[in-house]
Amino acid sequence: MTAPPDGTTRLATIGHAYAQESVRAGERLRSRVATLYDVPAGMTFAQYRETVRFGDDAPVPNARDLTVEGVPVRSFTPEGLPRGTYLHLHGGGWCLGSHTMHDETLQRLAERTELTVLSVGYRMAPEHRYPACLDDVLAVAGAVAEGSGAGFLAIGGESAGAHLAALTVTALPALLGRQPFSAVSLNYGAFDLTAGLDRALGLLMPGATGEQRRAASPAYADLHGVPPARFCVGTGDALLAQTLAMEARWREHAPTELDVFAGAAHAFTTVRSTAARVAKAREAEFLVRTQK
Repeated sequence: MTAPPDGTTRLATIGHAYAQESVRAGERLRSRVATLYDVPAGMTFAQYRETVRFGDDAPVPNARDLTVEGVPVRSFTPEGLPRGTYLHLHGGGWCLGSHTMHDETLQRLAERTELTVLSVGYRMAPEHRYPACLDDVLAVAGAVAEGSGAGFLAIGGESAGAHLAALTVTALPALLGRQPFSAVSLNYGAFDLTAGLDRALGLLMPGATGEQRRAASPAYADLHGVPPARFCVGTGDALLAQTLAMEARWREHAPTELDVFAGAAHAFTTVRSTAARVAKAREAEFLVRTQK
């Protein structure tokens, strides 16, 4: 097997046997991302958003659309009695994507973990600037935490969703007086908003100062009292360094697991591939282990 030409394969912890497949999938992803924020002439951003899809999950018939604290939520339940709740936050640069785009993946996660999975439809830029997205997640998480009593509660997401999940885990205890989360799953997150990401952040936080970006970055948050976390990223991801740095900081305060997939690009779990299948299975296994 020839090593993928990303220069960081030595950092990989998993996925060497199918690295070339991951590289090819990454090339397809990167070609799409290059024009992702280019809104066609004559379209509003909201209209454009409706034309963009991440992944190819089909809707599932037993998904339920709910509203929690005024925020749209899509619910997926296991066959038996749920053992707790997992809050999922979709990616898309805080301005694209949808809580309704990952039905098959989230239904499968509910069945594997025996958890109710709630996909949160937080408000997005540019119509709603930061911290509207975080406010929505905090409202849903707070309501679920207060309603679940001592039940198992976890949170996670991809990219922008991982950013919001990490912020929620660090911010919600101050609002509730306790840490309600038992686990967090952070997939290729944007943890340091002071480092690049200018196009997406120009929509999310137009005119933000460096200090404002820092305040919105989990990389600089107080991590005392955080729950165990799983980090997942690919060696071909521009946010690889951010994930490695965030995991190292988190590990100083709580147990962590780190999966670095050889050759995988940003958003690799949204396309059908061996790496995506393995990553999703390992995420489910982590959530099962942390219930014990």
